Amino acid sequence: MDARPFSRRFLIACLMALPFAAPGAWAQTVTRDVRLIVPYAPGGSVDILGRLLAEVLPAAIGHNVVVENRSGAGAFIGLQAVANAPADGHTLGLAPDLGLAVSPIIPGTTLPINPDRDLAPIASLMRVPTVLVTRGDAPFQDLDSLVARARTSPTAVTAGISGNGTITHLLIARLNGAIGTQMVYVPYRGGTPALLDVLAGNVDLYFSLLPESLPYIQAGRMRPLGFASAGRNAQFPDVPAMTERFPGFTGTADYGMVGAAGLSPTWVAFWNRTVNAALTRPEIRARLDQMSSEATGGTAAEYRAKLGNDRAVWGEVVRANDIRAGS
Repeated sequence: MDARPFSRRFLIACLMALPFAAPGAWAQTVTRDVRLIVPYAPGGSVDILGRLLAEVLPAAIGHNVVVENRSGAGAFIGLQAVANAPADGHTLGLAPDLGLAVSPIIPGTTLPINPDRDLAPIASLMRVPTVLVTRGDAPFQDLDSLVARARTSPTAVTAGISGNGTITHLLIARLNGAIGTQMVYVPYRGGTPALLDVLAGNVDLYFSLLPESLPYIQAGRMRPLGFASAGRNAQFPDVPAMTERFPGFTGTADYGMVGAAGLSPTWVAFWNRTVNAALTRPEIRARLDQMSSEATGGTAAEYRAKLGNDRAVWGEVVRANDIRAGS
């Protein structure tokens, strides 16, 4: 049998089917400048990422990306602005994964929006390592000596936290559970005051985002005790990962991109592809490397699954430590 008629019919059938395949599945049209809401003050790692994206995305979309900093309420002031914006693909926001996954399940927490209902996850963007630090002249030199001291006098060790339900809080709660002690929480309004009090000797420990504490570590004023990552950090190969002492002990500060809940699947797909492509650009990779951070990326479905896994893992920590609003 001659294969040519079959091939011709097959090609014609495929071409006829094209108009009926998910309208807009291959492209969306950005028709004006895009708002990119950063839910933190200028200058931090997330703000820098937002401004990097604002530099590279216009070449792909044909319009400017305007960064708006809206800080407060653990990122939820900015996320509320995203949720309340028209779901037309022209307003995006950066978001902390823990805020999306864990904040809604902390008992007693009042949020201005429900992230499950009011936001659409688009893409994972960035992972920032966390490291347990102490001052350079602390009485414990490593994880083993810290554990021994904490077990000898369970309330003698103090640990800073930079907000209820933040990664700094959840990691210390997990460490308390792993050691079987009750280190005393000392709350701060952000990482900088916590680090300064570690340096001053007013608090013993803090789970810091590496970019925040890196200058102090490099200057010898702080000692890294362990990284809450799956493996050792390339910048500090002699510092153990927490998993070496406490199997499964991980917790990084991760951030992604979201839109309003009504954002269509085609817009989600468009922005997912667009930002994933941006994350591969050498200038973004180089800048994130300078910040001791890494690009993540992946599909929107993978990002939603990651948020679900975060909720399951950290929900156990919340319940085991009876973490509540204001605790």
